[in-house]
Amino acid sequence: LSSNLDEDCHLKNDTIRNQLKFFTVDRLKMNEMPIRALKIFSSPCCTDDPTQKKQLSKRIEVENNDAAVLLMVFSCCLFHTLVVTDDADIYEADEPIPKLHLRRYINVMRKLLFRACWLDEIFPTMSRQQRPHDWNSNFFGISVISAAVRIMKDLYDRSSRRPICAPDLWVVEDLLDKELARCKGHEDYIALLHSPLLRRCPFLVPFKRRLKLFDRLVTTDRVLKQGSNETQNLKPGLHVRILRGRILEDGIAHLNSLGKNLRQRIVVSYYNQAGTIETGLDVGGLFKEFWTDLSALAFDPNYALFRITEGGDNCLYPNPSSEKAHGDDHLLLFGFLGRILGKALYEGITINPQFAHFFLAFLRGDYNFLHMLPDLRTMDSQLYQNLMFLKTYDGDASDMSLTFTILTDDFGSSEEKALIPNGANVEVTNNNKQRYIGLVAKYYVCDRIRLQSEAFTRGLWEVIDSSWLRLFDPNELQVLISGSSEGKLDISDLRAHTRYVAGYTVLDVNIIRFWSVVSKMPSKSQRDLLRFVTSCERPPPLGFGSMNPPFTIQRISIANDDDKLPSASTCFNTLKLPTYSSEKVLRAKLVYAIESGSGFELT
Repeated sequence: LSSNLDEDCHLKNDTIRNQLKFFTVDRLKMNEMPIRALKIFSSPCCTDDPTQKKQLSKRIEVENNDAAVLLMVFSCCLFHTLVVTDDADIYEADEPIPKLHLRRYINVMRKLLFRACWLDEIFPTMSRQQRPHDWNSNFFGISVISAAVRIMKDLYDRSSRRPICAPDLWVVEDLLDKELARCKGHEDYIALLHSPLLRRCPFLVPFKRRLKLFDRLVTTDRVLKQGSNETQNLKPGLHVRILRGRILEDGIAHLNSLGKNLRQRIVVSYYNQAGTIETGLDVGGLFKEFWTDLSALAFDPNYALFRITEGGDNCLYPNPSSEKAHGDDHLLLFGFLGRILGKALYEGITINPQFAHFFLAFLRGDYNFLHMLPDLRTMDSQLYQNLMFLKTYDGDASDMSLTFTILTDDFGSSEEKALIPNGANVEVTNNNKQRYIGLVAKYYVCDRIRLQSEAFTRGLWEVIDSSWLRLFDPNELQVLISGSSEGKLDISDLRAHTRYVAGYTVLDVNIIRFWSVVSKMPSKSQRDLLRFVTSCERPPPLGFGSMNPPFTIQRISIANDDDKLPSASTCFNTLKLPTYSSEKVLRAKLVYAIESGSGFELT
């Protein structure tokens, strides 16, 4: 893989040397697919026996070129086989190779890519004249690694829909930890983002570390654009007047034309129906309230810009019939919604919308169009099952009387669309059913929402650079947008980063009672509490330490337990907690307030 691979295998790095593995042909049957002729097994490149070690070293010197060639052949065959392999083949039929062997391949390639893209950096990032004299990568090595990168990306994308292996099998522990600590400013983080490893195989880096890199990219860029209270150079920002009851309309009117200027600080002033400005200075809380309310309105399926997926998961994807609902302005609205999402990510605001897997893949800008059929399953599982039945049907496909057309139903209006020219007169047969299946998947996943998705993505990229989003797979991108939705809340993390105001301290008896009550709550009740205070039931991706404004508990003095219920200011992430007489009363009042959604009106 490099001109001095034998030297690397000897002494350059003990850890890598011990982990290097080689592929060997176990048997070759000419009547089978080439991919089936390769059986993977591995042997360590190091042994404690000095005699065996010497013999193995000589064997590596003789065979390393053969091993690299074989790895190249295997990777190319696997890649081309995966082109026509859907998820059902891999997970249920163990094709093209058993999942066990896929996991072994992932394990080997992880180490190889780590070596090539991080330790050796074989991909040229400078001109030939600028390269040092000891630059030892060759074009064959780059071809091997490029083939491995393509396969690993394909398998990682599949694994984001349905896990192939344990998450730890993809990552190299401690990768980027020291490098992140050494970065001092925005330019340092950008340089790290453009390293060969993160450009080609970011999945090798643990998710939390990529989240931290994204957070530092956004935060340092935001400080450059907006200034900071900490450095006492906060810029005045753009002032926006918003009328209560016209949040979406005023938001579009004032903000949609800003483009990249949305990265600037936005200062919100609310007006009531009488035209009187509401009291209060926007130091971040009013903007959070405005943006949270704006996103809730804009992404509501009842607004007819988005639909929800079938199957009960209720994830959002662009409404193919948006033009019929909103006329010629529908693409303008999608662009604005993209900017809404981008601004939420840029400001670190966690919002509720859950997007469909395939739509999240579009947002990164590198969608794998070979995965349209598996992605159809996340949109319409029934249609996917019907197509899979046709794919595996042993009889004559012409018996089903299908043609290369589909029937659409938008707002009660049915229309037949041809998948190919003169499709109504082309019968689906055993010879062409694979093409029919692919075209149906392409129409539903891509074609009918292409304009809406492109408009949304353009708006998003005006605020958040697409290279920042390509650090994550679709599931990870959803966590970035709306926080983690799995497992119990980390109450110890929430408690460690809670701020106390108006007389409360960490040692106050009411605060001790509060945390005792919260720690004993069921997981659902804990999430309901978080939604009650912050308007989102999921914690920030990097934990409560990154919540802005921080989770706050404000003291409300009362003379009688029945005077007030707990209430919240979601724009400031503040819980207004009265001084109840006992833990029992506090628990009852808190649960009642959460379940009834008391909010501002009962403060």
